[in-house]
Amino acid sequence: MDLRGNVTLEETRHALRQLYRHDEETNLLAALLLALSDDLKPVDSKGRWRPSSLLILVAALVLALIAIFIYFSLGRS
Repeated sequence: MDLRGNVTLEETRHALRQLYRHDEETNLLAALLLALSDDLKPVDSKGRWRPSSLLILVAALVLALIAIFIYFSLGRS
């Protein structure tokens, strides 16, 4: 603060950086993991991240489609 008790611009920037540094919604990786985690139990008893069942289903479908594509593209020739 300056002599009159006003907050300087640099102090305001520093305070905002400190505030947003600990916010989960501004951290892209934390927000993405939170969105893709299980809704009922996002962390298991050992502290590991649990993916949602919908994410596992979509990943299995994508892998099946890739395997079918590879089979019909390379395997049947």
